[in-house]
Amino acid sequence: MKSSSGRWQAFAALIVVLHSAACQGPSCPSWTQDFETNLGIFSQSSADDFNWIRDNRGTPSFNTGPTNDYDPGTNAGYYVFIETSFPRAQGDKARIDSREFGALAAGKTCMITFGRHMFGVTTGTLNVSVTDKSSNKEYVLFSLSGDQGNQWSCSKISFDNSKVSGNWTLSFTGVRGSSFTGDIAVDGIKFSPGCGCSPASSSYPCLDSKANFDSGWGVFNNNNTGNNRFDWSLRRGGTPSFSTGPTRDHTTGNGQYAYIETSFPRANGDEAHLFSKWIQGSGNQCGCTLTFWYHMYGATTGTLRVDVDEQGKNRAKAWEMSGNQGNAWKNATICLNATALYRVVFVGIRGTSFTGDLAIDDIMFNQCNCPKPAPQPDTTKTAGCGFGTQGSGTFCTLTQPISPDVYWVTKHGQTTNPDTGPDGGYGGSGRYALVTSTGQTGAAVLMTPWLMYNESMNGQLQVAYSLYGDDVVNLTIGYEPMLYDSKVGLVPQPLVPLRVFQGNQGQGWRLATIDLSTTFGGKSCDVVPPFRVKIIAYVDGNDFGDIAVDSISFSAKQDAGCLDGQYNANFHRFSSASLRHRFATGAGTVSRPVTTTKRSEE
Repeated sequence: MKSSSGRWQAFAALIVVLHSAACQGPSCPSWTQDFETNLGIFSQSSADDFNWIRDNRGTPSFNTGPTNDYDPGTNAGYYVFIETSFPRAQGDKARIDSREFGALAAGKTCMITFGRHMFGVTTGTLNVSVTDKSSNKEYVLFSLSGDQGNQWSCSKISFDNSKVSGNWTLSFTGVRGSSFTGDIAVDGIKFSPGCGCSPASSSYPCLDSKANFDSGWGVFNNNNTGNNRFDWSLRRGGTPSFSTGPTRDHTTGNGQYAYIETSFPRANGDEAHLFSKWIQGSGNQCGCTLTFWYHMYGATTGTLRVDVDEQGKNRAKAWEMSGNQGNAWKNATICLNATALYRVVFVGIRGTSFTGDLAIDDIMFNQCNCPKPAPQPDTTKTAGCGFGTQGSGTFCTLTQPISPDVYWVTKHGQTTNPDTGPDGGYGGSGRYALVTSTGQTGAAVLMTPWLMYNESMNGQLQVAYSLYGDDVVNLTIGYEPMLYDSKVGLVPQPLVPLRVFQGNQGQGWRLATIDLSTTFGGKSCDVVPPFRVKIIAYVDGNDFGDIAVDSISFSAKQDAGCLDGQYNANFHRFSSASLRHRFATGAGTVSRPVTTTKRSEE
């Protein structure tokens, strides 16, 4: 391995690192990551010892960490920091990685500025690095250690493609010092236009995020073109007119939503168009899932329509709902499979009178212009996830929600605290998935892809789990069905618990076996809706509540199949097109699944 000095000499022409109290960086950065809503383009790394925490109003320990955020500089604003109290040990690392960016254009320089706060007598080290994905080499662009005072400071890094020639990712790594007075925080990360955009396949931002309008329009804007006659508005609380519109937002009840005001001077048929940013089409079937909440209440409610505006094609309707739908927020999901650049357009159309305010909120773009390879068939009888080997962790096809408050990580060997969690993987070796309770409060979720179940195969789900420690709260294993409505489209349903484990289950691994043929009932493939399995660990922030799972597998008792595109021997990746065909043509009907909740393993 190169020495630190050798690395800097080899990289001297590439890197400019400045430390200053004020940034004079790019005046028009392409975008900023300020952590006000979530982790944004960043995610927790599994190749570390603990997690960064999104926080505001000061870290828990005295004489360390910030009291305000960097941008906008208030105690209500958010930043991310590393909590260095017990059970953290000297040298422990926490790392966040960005999504993948495309290779820099020739002659372009990427400048990144960020705010840093490093206050405390035992402050460790903050490293900022770029990984060249073409060579898998990581270059440390910034490294600073020790107490820098109780203040936010700004740093800049810049680089071009003379060394980092391929796609790249940006990482922030906090290293714990000798004691707890070493909290390190980061905020206000700004990327100049020369950095390009994420992901590599597109020159436009990767929309894999949630727009809840609490901090403004986000990735949306009003557009006065075509048939547009007025604008969408942001609103908190109820709309001005009686007997129409929501009384609160969907997110928290205290936030904002977007709505159309249908009072005078609006006329019947007037349209308001709300456009998303441009998205790079993936070309994959259901390459992007758009989920949103809508509210359509009022005797003269008009129409809410969602269009896809794809370059080179006529704008096409993807979803539509008309008339009074009751005084409640409702959910809709749309699969988008455009191949060229496109944008999503929410069209609100005024009805015959003023009692027709309609609203939208919590718009979720899931993997939009983040193309995934087409799934390959797995012809084995059992498919599952063991979370990797000692040297390399993986979540296989399992995913986590976008920027959750609590994360699963992969782990090898004993947990940091010997009085909770397992001593190693299920069976004694390998990695496992872990949720550390210390300093984290909430629910961590692991999800399978959407699946179709072949009822005739009598399959089963197995999950190895460890719930050891006096502060263990709850582990829930369940499934979330998705139904198809001819008017609304694809609608995820509430979670159906299959197993619920409460409290300390003792030291060691246990195995839960769930008979899914009993769970779903019936004999026909057509009666079972698509679904995904969710494994949810609840933690309360105490030190002895770690929860772990391993060796998650689906298996079949015999070979059979009723759908193309096998996921494994009896589970198939969900095809929205096939579902629409089967239910729209009457080829299948949905029966209510049987709920079989148990509180101890079989």
